Amino acid sequence: MAKIDELSELLCAELASFEQHMKRLEEIHSQGIHLDTEELVRQLSSLENTLDFEKKEYDRISTELSNTIKEAKIYPKWALVVFFVSLSLNIIGIAFLLFS
Repeated sequence: MAKIDELSELLCAELASFEQHMKRLEEIHSQGIHLDTEELVRQLSSLENTLDFEKKEYDRISTELSNTIKEAKIYPKWALVVFFVSLSLNIIGIAFLLFS
């Protein structure tokens, strides 16, 4: 019987606490404070879309830059040809002067 009395007291205390919490929630609701996350979800969705667009744009620019760097050459071909031809002529000229 003592257990039933303890359980009934505990149940009454919990119900009283629940009623107090409900009254506080009703007061908060009557003050105009609403827990609406719809606007937050909408803004987060917009931010996610913007970030996706920015990431795609970054990937595109990065790919273009990588391709440009791969295709870039330090010296043009004609400059290399001129350099090696003049180097060869100089070596031949020096060899001719030394051995003649």
